[in-house]
Parts: sequence; structure tokens; C-alpha cells
Amino acid sequence: MSIKFGAGLSAVLCLLAGWVEAQTPVSVVRPVRAESVETLRFSGNLVARESARLSPQVAGLIAELEVDVGDRVEEGQTLLQLDAHLAELEVARAEAARAEARAALDEARRLAEEGRRLVGDRFLPDTEVRARESAAVLAEAGLARAEAELATEQERLRRHSLDAPFSGVIAARLAERGEWVGPGVPVLELVRVDELWLDVQVPQRYWAELGRSEALVRAHADVAPDRPLETEIQARVPVSDPTARTFLLRLLVHDRGESLMPGMSARVEVDLKRDQAATLVPRDALLRYPDGSTTVWIVPVGSDRASQRPVTVRRFLGDQVELDEELGAEARVVVRGNEVLSEGEVVRVVEEPR
Repeated sequence: MSIKFGAGLSAVLCLLAGWVEAQTPVSVVRPVRAESVETLRFSGNLVARESARLSPQVAGLIAELEVDVGDRVEEGQTLLQLDAHLAELEVARAEAARAEARAALDEARRLAEEGRRLVGDRFLPDTEVRARESAAVLAEAGLARAEAELATEQERLRRHSLDAPFSGVIAARLAERGEWVGPGVPVLELVRVDELWLDVQVPQRYWAELGRSEALVRAHADVAPDRPLETEIQARVPVSDPTARTFLLRLLVHDRGESLMPGMSARVEVDLKRDQAATLVPRDALLRYPDGSTTVWIVPVGSDRASQRPVTVRRFLGDQVELDEELGAEARVVVRGNEVLSEGEVVRVVEEPR
């Protein structure tokens, strides 16, 4: 009797073992229903907010070049002096002409006043008095002309020096002392380095979305990848590159340190929030078919049978996929072993990552 019982028990155990082995082992995860956020990643360049190739306003011979490449200069600082000897002589001539015109005006006014006194005593005719008054008016005009000529010569003399229009660093020195230069001929290049832009080329399809205030921007310079840059969207340039189909996104960088300079590269990430919620599942959960359809395998909580569900992929986000469908709170998505499943197949969950 005991022998028969042992044989029956062995048969039952064998059947159970076969049934367990028949179950397909799978790994599953819980899908996440969350706010839809797309992260865009770009590479950009730091650009100086102000950069100028400086040239003198008048032609002349360079007498003094007071800066060199790499020098930091302040706004209004003199960078270059032209030979101003002739201009100084012209100022002196204009000053003498003004003094002469002022003396002529004083004399004309004196004669006009004298004539007005004498005409009352009938010592001068009225025509003489009017002539003297007209001479005084002409003398006033002569003085005004002399003062204007003096102001012109003084301004021409002032333009023999080249001053920094803003604070920055001399990036290039394009002329030397003793050279003859003129308007429009660059002699120095000045770059402002304490305020920078970060320029990024962005695909044109994101034009409207980047105009929303919900866009969150993160940036890191490649020279300091662990230190985030404080940035904000300054402008979207409404001109698309017809070959690359991109537009310029300009970020303002708030950085007062000396670790950044124009020409450096930086990485930019932009988070765009969507209006609809989305379902996030691992990319491994997707099965694609030649007809273009996409499905995932679902194992509900408390069940050991798999069912296939058609899904619509909204976009890929790294190793995650964003789906339009809501798969349900009790759904578990198969991420390993899904290639060999059939509808209603019994599965055995061997791993359920959290």
C-alpha cells in the first residue's frame, strides 16, 4: 500500500513540475501615468553680448597705442592717440578768430550805442544810426560763426583719441604705432566678457512651444560640467535656417565669474510640459510589427495570464517611451520574455523591478 502511495505522489509531483516548467518566465514593470514632459538636449556656444572692431573717427598717424591684446579696459578709457599737432594749431587759430569776432562785436555795439545818443542831439543822421546797428547785428553773427568753427576744431581734436565704448578685453590689435589709419579701418577689437549669451540652434518644430513660460532651461558649460549656469530665455530669433530647418534660441547667462569666456561650448536641456498626461513604459516593453502596429503585453495584478494590447507611441524619451493610452492601475507591462508570448499564455513573474 505504501508503495502505491509513493508512486502516485511521484506522479503528481512530476505533473506539477512539468506545469511549472511550462510557464513562461517574464519580467514586468508597473507603467507610470504622469504629466508629459519632453526634454530637449542641445549643444550651444557662448557669445559676447558686445563685441566691436574699433577704428578712429578721423584719419591720422598713430602716435600712441596704449593697450595690448588681453588688456582689460574700462568704458571711456583712452586706447589710442593720433598725432594731433595740426589739429591743435587749428584750434588755436579758431580761438584767435573768436577773440577777433568778439572784439569786433564789442566795437560795433559801442558805435551803435553812441549813434543812438548823438541822433537825439541831431549830430548824426538816422541812416548812420541804422547802419551802425546793422553792423552790430553782423558782428554778432560773425561771433556765432567763429564760436561754431572753434567747436568744430575742438571736436576734431577730440576725435584724435580713441576711447573704449564699453568695458571689456582687447581681443585683437590690428595696427601699430607709426601707421596711418583712417575711419573704417579697424585698429583694435574689444569684447565684453562679463555678460554673455548662449546661442543654441533648435529645430523649427519647437518654435511655438519655446514661446511658453512653462519651458524650463538648464545649462552647463563644458569647462565646468558640474556647475549649472543661471540662464533665462532672452529671445527666439524668428528667422529659420532654410538648410538646417532650425532657428536661434538665445539664452542670457548670469555669470559674474571669470571661468567663462566667449567661444566656449555648453550643453543645454529644455523641459517642455505638455497639456495631456501620458503613460511611461520602458522601451523594451514595445513590440513592433511589419504592418506598423505597436503592442505591449499586459499581466494584470493577481493574474498569471498575458494579454496583448495595441498602443500608440507619442515619442521616445531615452530608455522610456511615452504612450497615449492609459493601461490601468492594475496593469503590469512585460519587459523581458515578451517576444515569445501568445494571447492568454500562462506566465511566471520572475522579476518585478520597482
